[in-house]
Amino acid sequence: MASPAPHERIVLDDDVLRHSLDQSPDGLLICDADGTIMYANTALCVMTGYRASELIGGPIERLVPADRRDHHVARRRGYAEQPQIRPMGRGLTLSATRADGSEVPVEISLSPIEGPRGTMTIASVRDISERLADAEKLRDTHEALALSGERERIARDLHDTVLQRLFGLGLELQALGVKAASDVAPRLETAVDEIDRIIKEIRTSVFTLGAARRDGSLGQEIGTILAQSSRVLGFAPRLRIEGPVENMVGPALRPDLTASLREALANVARHSEATEASVEIVLEDVLLTMRINDNGKGLPHPESRSSGNGLQNLRARALGHRGYCTVSSEPGRGTSVEWVVEVG
Repeated sequence: MASPAPHERIVLDDDVLRHSLDQSPDGLLICDADGTIMYANTALCVMTGYRASELIGGPIERLVPADRRDHHVARRRGYAEQPQIRPMGRGLTLSATRADGSEVPVEISLSPIEGPRGTMTIASVRDISERLADAEKLRDTHEALALSGERERIARDLHDTVLQRLFGLGLELQALGVKAASDVAPRLETAVDEIDRIIKEIRTSVFTLGAARRDGSLGQEIGTILAQSSRVLGFAPRLRIEGPVENMVGPALRPDLTASLREALANVARHSEATEASVEIVLEDVLLTMRINDNGKGLPHPESRSSGNGLQNLRARALGHRGYCTVSSEPGRGTSVEWVVEVG
């Protein structure tokens, strides 16, 4: 069969045209000048939950959210006076009402066509739910990156300026204490001790703030464990980290460290009836010490300090890194778990 010449028009019969409309991936509606629906394709029906027979012959406002129907009638009449190919609601987020009353965000384009009942309008309706969800995820990612950058800056400023100034202040107070009168020296010593505690707390903040930017970091994982535990404990455990823990804890040790922390906090939640708990992770030379202290009821019997799968797991993980785990407890005076391992 010879191909038609470029200037020849290809005439499609009604069945081909209807099939093309029905198979369109976008929802299609045809309305007359009064807003009566003359045609709705399969995609439009799937999108809205209506059958075509429920839509055809009814007003287009059936698909418009109730609080915008009056406004839509006025806009539709204005379009009928000056019909043209254009997007609908440029710059706005439009919605279509489903049969169940819910709404779906849509993008709509309008085109006038001539039909047996005069000028009609064909509306192409596209569900943009996934696009909006992707855009929301992208915004969340950008906000998270911006927040991480700000937290990294704060951590850097704390380390580079605040810590150094506090350290210098402590040295000055120590020097004054040597020359101070006997009644003043103890007060200066107390002030130096307080500065030392503040420095340790800031170092912990630097560790957790800086780690927030590094997705999957040890600091981030420790923070997640504490947040999860707080929901079970009913309070947030205090955290103190000292030393270059993030840099020195490698992939071989990290899973056992975090698993042991989870196990120890789970024991606090299960047995201690505590109202306070603290976690200290200190790295000195090649030894990493993790202490979990609580103010709970303690362990009533010495044998209970070595029994139970939880404590056995803690000891086994420590032994795997040439370390040990001890439990100190007295009835009514809380429990302290000390988990010590070699790093490197």
